[in-house]
Amino acid sequence: MKKLFNYGGYLQFPLKLSLKMKLTVLLTIVSLFQIQANTYSQNKKISLDISNAPLETIINRIEAASEFKFLLNRKDVDLNRKVTIKVENKRIAVVLSKLFENTDVTFEVLNKQIILSRKKLKVGSPDKALGPDLSSIIMQFQVTGVVQDQDGNPLPGANIVEKGTTNGVTADFDGNFSLALNNDNAILEVSYIGFLTKAVSVNGQTNLNIILEESAAGLDEVVVVAYGTVKKSDLTGAVASIKTAEINATPSVRLDDALRGKVSGVQITPTSSQPGAAASIRIRGTNSISGNSSPLFVIDGLIGAGNSSDINVLDIESVEVLKDASATALYGSRGSAGVVLITTKRGKAGQSKFTYDAHTTFQSPTRFLDVLNAAEFASWQNEVQGIEAYPNPASYGEGTNWQEEVYRHGAPMTSHTLSASGGNEKAQYFISGNYFDQDGIYIDGNLKRYQLRLNGDYQLNKILKVGNSVTLSRSTIVPRSNNIINIAGWFPTLPVFDENGEYTIQTVSSELNAENPVGSSAKGINLNTRSRILGTVYAQLEPIKNLRYKFNFGTDLSLDKSENYAPSTLFGQINDRGTANISNSEYLSVLVEQTLSYNKSFGDHDLDGLLGYTRQRIFNSGSSVEVRGFTTDYFGYNNLGAGSDRTGAGSNANEFGVESFLFRLNYGYKGKYRITLNGRVDGSSNFAKDSKWGTFPSVAVAWNAGREEYIDNLGIFDDLKFRVSYGRLGNPASGGTSLARLGAGFTYLYGNSGDITNGIGLNRLGNDQLKFETTDQLDLGIDTSFFNDRLQVTLDYYHKKTNDLFTNEDILWLAGVPNAIIPTNFGSIENQGFELFVNSINIDKNDFRWDTSFNISTNKNKVISIPDEDGELLINRFGGVLNQPSAVIKEGEPIGSFYGYIRNGIWNTQAEIDAAGVTGRGVFPGGKRFEDISGPDGTPDGVIDALDQTIIGNPHPELFGGMNNTFTYKGLEFSMYWSFVLGNDIFNETDSRINTAFDNNVNGMFANRWTPDNTESNIPSVRGVFRTEVVPETGIIEDGSFLRLRNISLGYNIPTKLIPIFQNAKVYVSGTNLLLFDKYSGYDPEINRGNENARRGYDQAQDPSVRSITLGLSLTF
Repeated sequence: MKKLFNYGGYLQFPLKLSLKMKLTVLLTIVSLFQIQANTYSQNKKISLDISNAPLETIINRIEAASEFKFLLNRKDVDLNRKVTIKVENKRIAVVLSKLFENTDVTFEVLNKQIILSRKKLKVGSPDKALGPDLSSIIMQFQVTGVVQDQDGNPLPGANIVEKGTTNGVTADFDGNFSLALNNDNAILEVSYIGFLTKAVSVNGQTNLNIILEESAAGLDEVVVVAYGTVKKSDLTGAVASIKTAEINATPSVRLDDALRGKVSGVQITPTSSQPGAAASIRIRGTNSISGNSSPLFVIDGLIGAGNSSDINVLDIESVEVLKDASATALYGSRGSAGVVLITTKRGKAGQSKFTYDAHTTFQSPTRFLDVLNAAEFASWQNEVQGIEAYPNPASYGEGTNWQEEVYRHGAPMTSHTLSASGGNEKAQYFISGNYFDQDGIYIDGNLKRYQLRLNGDYQLNKILKVGNSVTLSRSTIVPRSNNIINIAGWFPTLPVFDENGEYTIQTVSSELNAENPVGSSAKGINLNTRSRILGTVYAQLEPIKNLRYKFNFGTDLSLDKSENYAPSTLFGQINDRGTANISNSEYLSVLVEQTLSYNKSFGDHDLDGLLGYTRQRIFNSGSSVEVRGFTTDYFGYNNLGAGSDRTGAGSNANEFGVESFLFRLNYGYKGKYRITLNGRVDGSSNFAKDSKWGTFPSVAVAWNAGREEYIDNLGIFDDLKFRVSYGRLGNPASGGTSLARLGAGFTYLYGNSGDITNGIGLNRLGNDQLKFETTDQLDLGIDTSFFNDRLQVTLDYYHKKTNDLFTNEDILWLAGVPNAIIPTNFGSIENQGFELFVNSINIDKNDFRWDTSFNISTNKNKVISIPDEDGELLINRFGGVLNQPSAVIKEGEPIGSFYGYIRNGIWNTQAEIDAAGVTGRGVFPGGKRFEDISGPDGTPDGVIDALDQTIIGNPHPELFGGMNNTFTYKGLEFSMYWSFVLGNDIFNETDSRINTAFDNNVNGMFANRWTPDNTESNIPSVRGVFRTEVVPETGIIEDGSFLRLRNISLGYNIPTKLIPIFQNAKVYVSGTNLLLFDKYSGYDPEINRGNENARRGYDQAQDPSVRSITLGLSLTF
């Protein structure tokens, strides 16, 4: 079905003088674009000479020969009707009149848009078969109004009909209408092609502002894909598209928060609750060991534009997640982990539109770790130290809960966004400014960001169009200055201040900061700043119809600075007399692309092709300096020359480049059968000469079975499409991995004098045989809809196999090379799973509507092969003084499976130990009872040692997904969004690090620990958690499954008659993370240690998650 582009509307009210004064500058800019639309439809002449061809063929021929686009509903227009037409140099109105004479189809031409619909009875028609003569109805009530889409754009030609009658009108070009009614309690039925029909109760109102929602399937939705767009019905790959309305349905300041749990096959996990922290994103599993498994971000055509944390969500028009080989092949060696395409908003021809959005959020930690109170800690320490270090432990009472002291409840976060858009047919613009200020839940955490976006498109003449997408931003971050271990583990027996009003200190523990967490946060100075310019400019030349040459230039420049000062008043800094650190880094990406595209429709066939050449260079550099010995703390890090010790300095630089050729060929027949061939050839500077180039092709076919007459006649499916794709994608090594590196920092004996001199040398070996990782992927998909498109279902199965995995291989020690490893390719990994997405309109009646969207995904990750002779590779050294492996890469098992001992309770008595006849680790009363599973000969040997370690957990979930329910009634909107994860394990490293005896606080469960007087306890004794006993074991592996109420929102669209100055006005309240059902003992089950592929599921002192309440306002005028 053809898609209609929206038109802008005109302001229907006089602006107050005060508002004019505030917007003078902006309106001056806008006025430059207010030029009357041309009359293309009146001037363009069409010539056709076609015999006995389907109507659809003739429509395609008109579109191919002109700039006209048709909008129609296939159920209203018979596209298979055979037509013969011959016209020469005629206006479009004449051509259409000939095409549809003696039919029940009517047309309306709105400049370059042609709307086809079934004829409706005109007001006052005497046709008794269709209803009473309207001339006999005495009209008693007059209502006026405007019909708009959700973005405030008018819907010209919308039908407004009084329910139960044939009394109706059509909205004008600006969406305005006026209708005389029989009474003031009438119900209006408002419809527009591609939008959901809406019933509106008049209830005595004389002026109505009617907002129609776009039908998910009513329009042949246009989806953004690599280097272009495609109609959803013509899509052959696995692509999830999320539009601005869905993104903003749940108020979010971060894109990853807005998408979490909403896209099948995509798992988004927070890495920290600190302001500005990026999330970890995985599309269809983890497909590399040491290579990149995070998706490629492309923002307005700029490849590799970083993560989503710097993007203002309100600037986004759509997000497309490309998941299979067909969808991502045009990104070649960087597409194996999926691609996220972000398209920002652009201006539309029409009256200027201004939008202001503001919200304030109050944030609090969801929960705290359970640790010993002061009395319990005092008793614990007495037992640990073996002396009465704390006489009368009970006298200490509850003491200080340091988590309560350093985490804030109700930490504020505010955001203000003002945008303007508009233009005419020759120039359109979108301008947006955002101010964002977030206090973190930690007492000294903060993020401030200022952002300006400038998007424009300019038709310079008939064949040349240029445009730009530019974002300027400046952000400052005050990071958290204490880790979780120091906060939860600090002494509860000490207050925040001593009797002299100074921050308390401790000198017992080497694991903890000497100064208490509040004091070290207050005294230390930490500031990170970033200035960023990200944007693209393009020029598009169309010398002949349908042949387009496009030049695209993009750049991403980021200047980062980190400044830290530890004053001399901090305990431990007295001897250093203050320490200042300043580091600077610069990132620059430059992209140059040239593409040539052509599309053509002829008869029942359509064909489009693309050829392209691209080059991208990425430059990284950095420098740092450390100075100590300041005579005063007054200057902090602002006067490094005041320090006496300036020996700490360093710098680095590297460069990466990629050169590429790309192609796409897309052929369709009768709108039913389609094949897509595309691919990319990449040359990467990360590899040596003979391994520099890689080829990444794909093929996909689709059968639109729902358009087959015999299936359409079944009356079951509204749409039914089958998809199959297969292709090869890549993963490039990073930072010149294959090459040997020279570095400074080496010292040598000079001559016979024994003097030491500085020099350079190899600090890493290279491998000229290293090549791209490659991922072969198969996708089988079904897209279908039922019940007049009220139920839509998408189901996909995928199978991915990644070969030539990147890793670093240990080699024999080599003189002069400090890191005796060499980068190499080895082994393979498999990911396979199912993805299901369901969208339904459950109720749509009498101003009430209930929508549901649901998705669920599975992923099974498995190591297929590794070259190690044992078929396994032990990794992630962890734990106490033994530094034992805690994870394994093993054939037939998920990557990064947890590895350790199986605990079967506690050794309660010596008699129990004697009866078991075992020795070794943990074998003492109150010790952890580990299972004896193997010995030197592969059978249990009565000794608990490293041979008894085995796989004890899986960090990868079996199922994950989400469900959103949205209810609307008149101006009210209510939504409830749940997400879930099932079947994964968590390695609670936070718990194991806290629960070491000697000198820090421990988990509250140790109040009931094993003692000679409490031998029935299943909690280890003090000795049982000594550092020599801290090993990877099932006692610290926990269930990571959860069900979370991710967001609940209530909004109200204020009737415009109350505030006529605004086109739209909405107030809303929203809550996030209000409910959580889980079994995890840590802060939160949604954890991950950064983006490390083999360390998924590790809770390594991750912050608490955030519960928040948001109050917001959105205005359009």
